[in-house]
Amino acid sequence: MNTFEEVRRAWAGDDEVLRSLLARAADLTDANGAVFDVANGFHGCIAGVHEVLRGQGLLAGTWCLNPDEGLSLGQAEEIARVRAAYPWLVDDDFVAAHLDDWMR
Repeated sequence: MNTFEEVRRAWAGDDEVLRSLLARAADLTDANGAVFDVANGFHGCIAGVHEVLRGQGLLAGTWCLNPDEGLSLGQAEEIARVRAAYPWLVDDDFVAAHLDDWMR
């Protein structure tokens, strides 16, 4: 079951699923912190999203329109850490299944 379906079930009153989602809330906060670069005042937030998309094959790099923006020091490693630590947040299989259609 994907996260969206879990949220729907929790909203409909499934207490077991709700407890499971609440138990993983800190994981999501940690992952968001890495991607959006909270530790560095959000300096690398756009590049962080680009890094996730690059890792999935959707972008060729992490470049930003502003040449002064980019990944913060250690941010790529933090993103790799949270992707490995919280596989339930990673949608690589879904992206891979549709990548050829999307990249035409």
